[in-house]
Amino acid sequence: MQQFITDLGQSIAWAIIGVVLLFLACIFFDILHPLKIRQLIQEGNVAAGVLLGAVAIGMAIIIATAIS
Repeated sequence: MQQFITDLGQSIAWAIIGVVLLFLACIFFDILHPLKIRQLIQEGNVAAGVLLGAVAIGMAIIIATAIS
């Protein structure tokens, strides 16, 4: 039971780290990109939403590989 609790705690910690890194990657992409992606999404630009989604998926794959 002790090992289970330790593993569960580590899994939760790594999940939080992964989510924070993914959030920061999307924010940095929005800052570094010449267009303001979040503003375009709020205006209803579907292509900007697809672009940010693709960036999020790509970064999630990279982060998941780095963590595991």
